[in-house]
Amino acid sequence: MQMIVVLARLKIVPGTSEQFLQTAGQLVQASCKEAGVIGYELLAEGDNRFAFLERYKDADSAAAHLKTDHYRTLGRQLGQYIDGRPEVLKMTPTS
Repeated sequence: MQMIVVLARLKIVPGTSEQFLQTAGQLVQASCKEAGVIGYELLAEGDNRFAFLERYKDADSAAAHLKTDHYRTLGRQLGQYIDGRPEVLKMTPTS
């Protein structure tokens, strides 16, 4: 079992930060309760730029997250606020 770290960087449509943050906050709260989730945070990079930092026990836990009802529902809602395609990096710790 190797921990999986996901960094999903995204830009949001100007003027939608309040709605984005409300929906993203719901996603963070629900995701933190999943089995196999070590951490799930939303970080601000600056004006209209955010990143989700996700840490999972293993690859199975990361895959299971994508199948949850809250991810599917809230992720779809978040899509209306995202400007362009998110940059998603999947990594494993080296130490």
